[in-house]
Amino acid sequence: MAKAADREKLRKDIILSTIEVFNDRGVIFTMSDVATNIHISKKTIYKEFDSKEELLDTVVDYIFDNIKAKEDEIMHDKSLSTIDRLRLILGAMPENYRDIDFQNVYPFLEKFPEVSRKMQYRLATGWENTISLIEQGKKEGVIRKNIDIRFVKVMLEASIEKVLSDDMLSRTGINYVDALNQIVDILVDGMIIK
Repeated sequence: MAKAADREKLRKDIILSTIEVFNDRGVIFTMSDVATNIHISKKTIYKEFDSKEELLDTVVDYIFDNIKAKEDEIMHDKSLSTIDRLRLILGAMPENYRDIDFQNVYPFLEKFPEVSRKMQYRLATGWENTISLIEQGKKEGVIRKNIDIRFVKVMLEASIEKVLSDDMLSRTGINYVDALNQIVDILVDGMIIK
């Protein structure tokens, strides 16, 4: 049992190191950088992950799983109104990811098409909480009845993709989380009944 827990901790340490090194070095980071950052050998990383692409694929799942956990936390916070929960869920970002330079993500996605597909899949799925809140808001009379979740999804996904693929963040000096919050505000404000 201890071996499985030790292995799981090692994998998590490698994932967190990858996120940290990616944020510091951007697209030019290497597996050696990840290993050096947590004082292990590169060989140890390759015992856990066959390739950089497999590691990045795992990082995508790790980040999205943590976002999903944050969404679940928001969904169960009954002190929030339906609209407040909807805003928070659409912009859900765990605190420890707020400093990631998401502008560096797009060049990676071009270099690793399988990781890109995984990220697009994760963005396109897992909308149950959002759908539930929109339906609840319609019943409560705080969200317009004619709102179609398919358009909400397309607008959010396209906005996120554009922000990640463009140099808009660096040109405007706005970080990803603030840009995401602005996008969410525009979307939600367009749905609510005033």
